[in-house]
Amino acid sequence: MITIRELKSEDDLPGILSLCKDFFTEYESYHGEFFDLDNLTDEDLSGRFVESIESNNSATFVALVDNVIVGYAAVDVRDQPDFYKVKKVGAIWGLMVDKNHRRRGIASHLLEKARGYFQQKGIKYFTLYTAVANKGAIEFYKNNGLNPLHMAFIGENENEKTDK
Repeated sequence: MITIRELKSEDDLPGILSLCKDFFTEYESYHGEFFDLDNLTDEDLSGRFVESIESNNSATFVALVDNVIVGYAAVDVRDQPDFYKVKKVGAIWGLMVDKNHRRRGIASHLLEKARGYFQQKGIKYFTLYTAVANKGAIEFYKNNGLNPLHMAFIGENENEKTDK
């Protein structure tokens, strides 16, 4: 049985951090130049999850199977600059399901929980980002009523100094 609920301070934070690292590893397969996963620490990741427990404008929803966290959706409400018509917007800054538990409706349940959170906060619009190469996620989001908003492009200067 799948249970979806809000993350609590007594939950297995190492379990959710492991899922988050899986997210970065999977994303790295689309953009290997962006992350230095050998230097990604639990401290780098844990702050936003802890903040989501304590904040009135963010939350993390977890999916549990047999009391083990197998997925999460992390959300927050953000203020927009004054020149936007929409003054507040929701953001899903992480949605991940363990590879061994995919295609069971867990991501759909997490997305629905995120939508409910935004609705409760009076938020009409929300955003999330994924790699353009992540065809499965893009199809999932489209099938769940989300529409592309914009595309980001990346360029590389071959003769420029790098940040490395």
